[in-house]
Amino acid sequence: MVEFALVAPVFFAALFGALDGGLLMFSSGAVNHATGIAMITVAQEGRTTSADNDALKAMMAGGVAATGFAKVDEVDIYLIHVDPTTGLVTQDTNSCGVACVDRYGYTASTNTVTVLNPVGGGGPPWPPGARNTSFANVTNIGITVKCHYSYLAFTAAQLNITQTRYFRLEPTS
Repeated sequence: MVEFALVAPVFFAALFGALDGGLLMFSSGAVNHATGIAMITVAQEGRTTSADNDALKAMMAGGVAATGFAKVDEVDIYLIHVDPTTGLVTQDTNSCGVACVDRYGYTASTNTVTVLNPVGGGGPPWPPGARNTSFANVTNIGITVKCHYSYLAFTAAQLNITQTRYFRLEPTS
């Protein structure tokens, strides 16, 4: 009985730690997959006014919300520039008069998308309709999804998960 009292805490800590580690890896994969779904949706919809909203809803339906382990804190959709010589990717800071960054939040219980950095009439600073889908000058976009994973075995612990993808809009004209 004494041996069990000495070994049991270590055994159960290792068991629950392994379980949490597996759920963390699963959640990281779900966030990665969902970021890809959002990227594909924005690339396909291009200038459609609901492109960002549709992308976030498709992302949530495609993995992150379904797992229930990783909670989305913020999704950023922004204009990027790709240096043709070096391939260096930099975020645009001035083409829209302000940084061309749309920050969104998502409320799972009501399935609603909220603009976290609204301008003027409450819309995003870089609306999807302002993006270029012509053959001559296609817009390059970045998506960053910021989530957090709360450990099950260690309730006070939390780990942030961030996924970023860069892509270009599909030419439509």
